[in-house]
Amino acid sequence: MSPSHLAVRTVMALSSAGLLALTYAASGGVLPVAVALAVLTAVAVARPESWAVLALVLGHAVHWTATAPAPENLAQWTTVLGGAWLVLLLHVSASAAVTWPSRTAVPGRGWRRWAVRTAVVAVAVVPVWAVGAVTRQQSLRGEVSMTYVAIAGLALLAGAVFLLSAPSARRH
Repeated sequence: MSPSHLAVRTVMALSSAGLLALTYAASGGVLPVAVALAVLTAVAVARPESWAVLALVLGHAVHWTATAPAPENLAQWTTVLGGAWLVLLLHVSASAAVTWPSRTAVPGRGWRRWAVRTAVVAVAVVPVWAVGAVTRQQSLRGEVSMTYVAIAGLALLAGAVFLLSAPSARRH
């Protein structure tokens, strides 16, 4: 395995471990689930093309949802944003691990392209997160205008992802 693939898989393992730590920091977590997620992390890192990556992401989502309380203050909302970014990093690193053959180095152009796309999605998540935090903290739940703001934020995120994933011939 090339050093660049080793780096990608290390990022995948660290983002999964970070999600486990964040879940425990937010709520205490559940030990048997954490052990299962640690085993799934090892399997996913060893075989990123397998079902284990899907099971790992879903497992983290279920673990978080089942244990973490609904965020009520800025610190808890910041934890939610950190978790979203870690899930993104887990997904991107797993995708990168299966995109290029493991025996060859990831090309510099590939690193740059994936970094830009990841940064765009990470930044685009912030407005959606902010609307959620403001809506929750201002007790505006059910306000139609805030619902439209959240939908617009998701539409912008989807549009950015679509434009970044379009073949370069379509952009000209």
